[in-house]
Amino acid sequence: MQTDEGAIDAMMDYVNQYVDMLEKKKRSFLVLDEQIFARRGRWIVPVGPISQRFRLTRADCRWLLKKLGGLWVQWTDGFDASPHDSRWHAIVCDHYTEVDDVDSANARKNIRKGLRHCEVRRIEACDIANEGYDVFIAAIQTYERYPELPSRDEFEQRVMTDEPFPELRHQWGVFHDGKMIAFAQNLVYDRTEVNYALGKLHPEYLKCYPGYALFQTMNEFYLKDNGFQYINAGFKAISHETDIQDFLIRLFGFYRKPMGLHIHYRWPIGLIMELSKPFRGGITRLLPISHSMFELDSARIRD
Repeated sequence: MQTDEGAIDAMMDYVNQYVDMLEKKKRSFLVLDEQIFARRGRWIVPVGPISQRFRLTRADCRWLLKKLGGLWVQWTDGFDASPHDSRWHAIVCDHYTEVDDVDSANARKNIRKGLRHCEVRRIEACDIANEGYDVFIAAIQTYERYPELPSRDEFEQRVMTDEPFPELRHQWGVFHDGKMIAFAQNLVYDRTEVNYALGKLHPEYLKCYPGYALFQTMNEFYLKDNGFQYINAGFKAISHETDIQDFLIRLFGFYRKPMGLHIHYRWPIGLIMELSKPFRGGITRLLPISHSMFELDSARIRD
C-alpha cells in the first residue's frame, strides 16, 4: 500500500464512508488492517479500488471465513504488483475519447444517434426505484440463464438502500421521450476509481442506441470533467454470457488490465478443486454451473 500521509488519509476517507454504508445496508463485512472485506454470495472480496494492492495471510483468510462464512476469499495484487502474463484481468479505461476521435466511423455515427435520441443525466436512487423495474426485468430476461426475479417491491427496496449515499453510489438514467430506457449504478472511491457496477438497457429500445449515449456521457463526466484516475468495468466475465466488455474495449477505449488473483479456500474446497483437475471437462458437461468456479480457479496465482 502507499505509505505517504495524503494517500493514507484519502484511503481512510473512503474506508470510513463505505463502512457506514455497509452497516446501514446490513451487509456482512469486516475491516482488517484498514482494508474492508465483505461477503458476496458464496465468497469474500475486498471493497475498494482495484488499483490498490490487498494483502492477506493464510491466518487472515481463515479468520475472515470463520467470521463471515462463505467458501473462499479472493483478492488481487493491484496495478503495480500484478504479473503481466496473469490469466485474470480487469476491464479498465483511463482516458476519455472525444466522439470525433473514435476510430470506427460506424461507432461515431451510433454515438451521435444515441446522444440525439436519448437524454443521459445523473439522477437519484428514487428515480430508478420508481422507473427502472421494467428496464431491469426486460434486460435480465434476455439472458439464457438468470436468477429468480425480484418483485417490484423488492427491487424498489433494494435500490432505495442507495439513497443515503449519493457520494458513493452514483445513479444515471437514459431517457427517450421522457421514458427511462436504461440506467446505471456506479460505485465511487474518491477520485481514484469509479466502478461501473450495474447497468441495464431495455432491449426494446436498443435502436435508440442508449448504451452508446450512456457510456460516452459517463466517460466524459468521470475522466474529462472530474479527473478520475480510471474507470473499472469489472473483472473477467465468467458467470454469465455478456458482450458488454467487448463492446467497451472495441469502442470506448477500455482495455484488459492484468491482475494477480489470489484465492484461499475453506477446507476441504481447495483439496476438492485440486483433485478435480483431470475431470473438469466432464464435470462441466454434467454440471454447467461448475464452469465459472473452474475458470476462476484456473486464473489464480498458486501461492
